[in-house]
Amino acid sequence: MNQDPVKVDRVEWLRLFPGLSLLQAARLGFRVRVLVPACFCLMVFAARQNVAEILWDFSPPPDRLRIAYRIEEPVFPVPVKAVVTGASRILASGILNNPWEFVSVIWSGLVLTVFGIAVSRSAATEYCIHSRTGVFSAMRFSFKHFTAGLVSTVLAASIVMAPLLVVSIAGWVMNFGSAGAWLVAICWPIVFLFGMLSIVVTIMCLIGWMLSLAAIGTDQCSGADALSRGINYVLSHKLLTALYLVTVIVVSSAAARIADWLIKAGTSVVSSRIENNHGTSPGILTDWMTAIQQVPHAVHLGVFLSGVTIMYVLLRQAEDGVHLREIDGAVTRTPKN
Repeated sequence: MNQDPVKVDRVEWLRLFPGLSLLQAARLGFRVRVLVPACFCLMVFAARQNVAEILWDFSPPPDRLRIAYRIEEPVFPVPVKAVVTGASRILASGILNNPWEFVSVIWSGLVLTVFGIAVSRSAATEYCIHSRTGVFSAMRFSFKHFTAGLVSTVLAASIVMAPLLVVSIAGWVMNFGSAGAWLVAICWPIVFLFGMLSIVVTIMCLIGWMLSLAAIGTDQCSGADALSRGINYVLSHKLLTALYLVTVIVVSSAAARIADWLIKAGTSVVSSRIENNHGTSPGILTDWMTAIQQVPHAVHLGVFLSGVTIMYVLLRQAEDGVHLREIDGAVTRTPKN
């Protein structure tokens, strides 16, 4: 056996620690082809108030009318936060007590389905095969696979509602006087377990659903296959998924802070040299300033969705042994008639 020492000229850090690839999400999130769909996503997302007023004839509470970027605690991007917050409140007290959250979850889910697939496509092609997918190509891809995204979204919502149905039936049985109360009391451990199960299922499905959008953007999966992959990866690699998700949250939050600082610094430089002596500003100038102030939101969302896409590719390799550079795997494995 050869006992001679081996000289190591280079360490493949990404091979040793694949999770370091998630840092590339910060670079991808600042790309124009990712920022533009993210900006459109925020614009369409903001229209949910008008949708609620037209279809359901009610307005959201005053504290939820405005998209306020809180630099102190930017955990999730605004549309993702709307889904997470709405789902948790509906889970706690039902749909009837949270009509605005119900509308917000539906609208946010559909918006993320459309623009999330587009961002994932751009991020996946650049990360996997170092190819560029422009804004129009990504949006065409998203609309082409919207049915798959919709199926994945509906299936995820159905899975979440399944254990809640048992709890709702128990609440309905309680209305049948003392007999119903006694029946629910006897079955209370089962009802309680379904209540706990609903929390676990909701968390699992939310993460699996986000991964399913990345699966559609990366591998052109069908809706059922994409959600199946997402949930399977979450269940098979719980700690790794949690670690990757925390990393994505930290990276996207840091990118949002940097974008916010750049916007404020740029505004300060311009304002110090361009003074308005008339005391009033043209409306278009105010609109431009408002739009520019939304850039940190777009960066936050773009980096987050790019990170989830890379997260999907890493989990795909860990679970299925698929090479990081493979893309459109579901299409290439499907025989053509």
